[in-house]
Amino acid sequence: MSDRRIATVVEEIHYWKEHNLLPDVYCDFLLAIYTNGEGVGEENTGKNRINILTAIQLTLLSLLLPFAFLVIYFTEFPASLQVSTLFLFVTYSYWMSRVYSQKLTIYYHLSIVTFLLLLLLMSIYISTLFTANQWFLQFVMIINVISWYFFSRRIDIKYLKIVSIFGIAFVILYIVLQKIHILSL
Repeated sequence: MSDRRIATVVEEIHYWKEHNLLPDVYCDFLLAIYTNGEGVGEENTGKNRINILTAIQLTLLSLLLPFAFLVIYFTEFPASLQVSTLFLFVTYSYWMSRVYSQKLTIYYHLSIVTFLLLLLLMSIYISTLFTANQWFLQFVMIINVISWYFFSRRIDIKYLKIVSIFGIAFVILYIVLQKIHILSL
């Protein structure tokens, strides 16, 4: 076979392996045949780089929520810098959810949950910057958890539906208990 044809076949096998059209074992076997045993080692090196990159991304994604609390509650940055930092965190978590949306793995779920929690935190923080009205804050919280429910129905994630229902119940219970406490004074 000519070198050009072999290169085309090897590219196709890499495509099959990348898109899971064939099991990795079959692809490695075919690569070993067409590259005389040289193509398998190169692919594993690339796979290790991807795993290290994924580990770094997931570590960063896991640390976004604690860093967001740190930025808001334990620093004396100006409010505009805090909001822009939160916006950056929300954007990164949304981007990660889009990156992992095709794979539907634990990485996708982690990025979705981080995105929703950061969005809740950012909306609560922004609402407290503009007004000290508790009713507005409660309205923002109830809108967030209701949007979680509709979002979970759209992408069909059951645990998010359950959490959103508990969140709605918690916010309503909080409003009722606060109203009772205000009336008893």
